[in-house]
Amino acid sequence: MPYRILHIADVHLDMAFAGLDAGLANRRRAQLQDAFERTLALARERKVDALCIAGDLYEDGRSGLDRAAYLRRSFLDLAPLRVFVSPGNHDPFTPASLYRYMDVPDNVTIFAERRMRAVELADGLTLWGCGHEYALDREPILKGFACEGDGMHLLLFHGSDSAHMPPDKECIAPFTDADLQRSGAAHAMVGHFHSQLSRGRYAYPGSPEPHTFAQAGRHTASLVTIENRRVGVDFIDVNRTRYVTLDFDLTGMSDRAAVSTVLRSEIAAAVDKPGEVFCRVRLVGAAAPTLEASSAELAEELSPAFPGLEIVEAFASFDLAAIQSEGHTVRAEFVRALLKRREAASDAERLQLDRALHYGLLAFAEKPLQI
Repeated sequence: MPYRILHIADVHLDMAFAGLDAGLANRRRAQLQDAFERTLALARERKVDALCIAGDLYEDGRSGLDRAAYLRRSFLDLAPLRVFVSPGNHDPFTPASLYRYMDVPDNVTIFAERRMRAVELADGLTLWGCGHEYALDREPILKGFACEGDGMHLLLFHGSDSAHMPPDKECIAPFTDADLQRSGAAHAMVGHFHSQLSRGRYAYPGSPEPHTFAQAGRHTASLVTIENRRVGVDFIDVNRTRYVTLDFDLTGMSDRAAVSTVLRSEIAAAVDKPGEVFCRVRLVGAAAPTLEASSAELAEELSPAFPGLEIVEAFASFDLAAIQSEGHTVRAEFVRALLKRREAASDAERLQLDRALHYGLLAFAEKPLQI
């Protein structure tokens, strides 16, 4: 008989969602809880033998005893299905951890120590897990570790593949491919990266829901099947919220009212479910000098219809002839040089020179370079 595990990570119950207004932040937190409950329903539906949670189930310092009671009830409702939790950097097993106050049900195992501990899942199949004991644990997670005993071995932990770090992600509890190979484990169930990633001996399922525009990958639960001494991994998409980025070209637009009307229409086409799909608009192009399009004012006007809307400026509104008449300023010389090169350039080179001119003038105007 195959042994099957549902692997999730990085739920981040009670996340702050800093920067959002209170109402939208509350809604986003409710969406995280809904996603967690969908994964529990998926575990029952797929009749798995175990649920493994690879850290950051909740946010330490924001979750209280009510959340502890909620987690206890949720896990108890899964019994006799076994639940294994590896605390991460956001839910570490500290002296004040909710896990200490949860009255842990018999079907739940929490790996409370920073050293690997073995639990037998089935005859010839062992799970090794550990947990963070403080928030910023930067020590290698698998340093000197090797599985002991016969049979197949699985790992459950929260850490960073140091060779494949996502942009702006903090490296905690690092590991390498060599560490995994040396451990002797057939497969590692890992948390910390919020977009799905699978490489050889390990898998990150990603967070059940994306939290920011940067998390553009898949958001899944990983279904791990062990049969005939082989490991199979399938990824099941579980998210209902999405983040999309829309480039809105202001070229040829000369007044704010026209921008507002057309932009509303384009956002509506991209955001089929406001409140579940969140949009970032990049204002791009070369707008007419008459245009007075404030990203802040546009966002304030359109946000009631499209919650979570962000608008950033990456457009130029420059009179090139006027700039060249400035004399021997750096900006004027820059424009003259690029326009002269453009006259003799191929079509492909013109595109590159146009981009260089665009971003150069943005830099002179001290506008953000949203590339």
